[in-house]
Amino acid sequence: MARRRENKALARGLLRQEQERRPQRRRRSRIIAVTAGVAALVVAVVVIGVVVQNQRSKTHGPTPPGTVAGALAIPVGERTAPVTLTVFEDFRCPSCKQFEDAFGDMVRSLVDAGKLRVEYHIATVIDGNDPGTSGSKVAGNAAACAFVAGRFRPFHDVLYTNQPPETEDGFTGQRVLDLAERVDGLDTATFRSCVSDGTYRPWLTRVQRDFDHRFAHVTTPTLLLDGRLVFGGNLQRADASIATPEKFQQTVTQLAAKHSSPSPTPP
Repeated sequence: MARRRENKALARGLLRQEQERRPQRRRRSRIIAVTAGVAALVVAVVVIGVVVQNQRSKTHGPTPPGTVAGALAIPVGERTAPVTLTVFEDFRCPSCKQFEDAFGDMVRSLVDAGKLRVEYHIATVIDGNDPGTSGSKVAGNAAACAFVAGRFRPFHDVLYTNQPPETEDGFTGQRVLDLAERVDGLDTATFRSCVSDGTYRPWLTRVQRDFDHRFAHVTTPTLLLDGRLVFGGNLQRADASIATPEKFQQTVTQLAAKHSSPSPTPP
């Protein structure tokens, strides 16, 4: 009998100890759970931070001084020119070269006459469609470097004159540096550093991102005349205003005359 009472007393003591330990274990479990949750959150924040930083590094970088249209375009021609041609182009794009071959002389003539101003948006569509290539970005960055050096227009023409086949990623860093030797005053230490450092590649990413957002169908070249789409983009065919170089000249001349005419005085 005495031993039975001792066993009951021992059991009650063990029960009390177990009841006393339960709150401690619950608190310990909560602490462990909270600690694990905090650790997981920290890891998630670090991962997100790395991803965001990688994305920012692609788009955060200097803008070529003197760009226009929200700092997304390189201007050629007088600021006071009455008509503006907006061009979205990719230096690897064969159709862009065809446009330059057919309309380039007329565009230069109208720019020199003070009737036309061209705003070039340098796209990198072909690099995006052909993973692992970089010729559009290399040539585009070099063109931006040439713009800063005051030699964009002749270097632009040299790049198209020497465009490699679209299937070849031919615009390498060395290639564009070699081509720069054909433009008076461009082959300098500053230009070479700008090309080798890829100084304006983040800017090119911003230009392409804007291009992607503006048109449901992103194609090069895409042309707007005084803000009106006349070629590429969402059009199925070229507008009549740009059917031929002569028609383009006629359209620009008419627009220039219209813009230059004084507004009628209200009665």
